[in-house]
Amino acid sequence: MTLALVLHDWRILERIVGLTHRLGCSYRSVEVHARDDDCYDARIEFAGSHDALRRLDAQLNRLLDDDKEMCQ
Repeated sequence: MTLALVLHDWRILERIVGLTHRLGCSYRSVEVHARDDDCYDARIEFAGSHDALRRLDAQLNRLLDDDKEMCQ
């Protein structure tokens, strides 16, 4: 599973890494680039079982929704 994300706080990446390991997944590659608007573009390739990746995706959606709300 590969996701392209917009992060409003760089600490979210730390939470994503911890969550990935906690749910039994791993990541194959991580690319992060700073933008001009104090956000970060991230592209992360995750690996794991179908069920673990499904749970990770659901948790990431919640985490990123909270990130968006906090920066508004």
